[in-house]
Amino acid sequence: VIASAVKMIPKSADAGVPTVTNLQAAFDKTYAIGRQAAMVPEGRSGLEGQLLGMIFAKLSVPPSPDSVPTSEEEGNVADGILSLARKYVQLGDLEKAVDQLNKLKGQAAYVVQDWKVQASDRISTERALKVIKLECALLNKDLVNSGS
Repeated sequence: VIASAVKMIPKSADAGVPTVTNLQAAFDKTYAIGRQAAMVPEGRSGLEGQLLGMIFAKLSVPPSPDSVPTSEEEGNVADGILSLARKYVQLGDLEKAVDQLNKLKGQAAYVVQDWKVQASDRISTERALKVIKLECALLNKDLVNSGS
């Protein structure tokens, strides 16, 4: 069981896995860049579109995580997804944050990819550690019971 749990840890984790606190701090920049990418007008991915995205992101108020738009008529859906993901990151719920970010498309999805990989590595590592700790606790219990 322990060997299979160790195999759950991604190879990229060999160099280390960021802490939840590190991921929360890094998400602020990812969020800002994601909002800019989400604001780029459709079909305008060039320099002009990037500049418009920056301007729109600075001038618009991010949606509240409690009232995320579900259609483009209600507002920018990608911006809503980013706001909801930000809420989950702040709460330390990386799994829900990654689930939200997986809904993004286009440039917004591209710019959050690196953060998502790091968060996924953290999630996989935590899962593996839970399994290892549980197995060790069960083995310890068995040793104590067999010794009595």
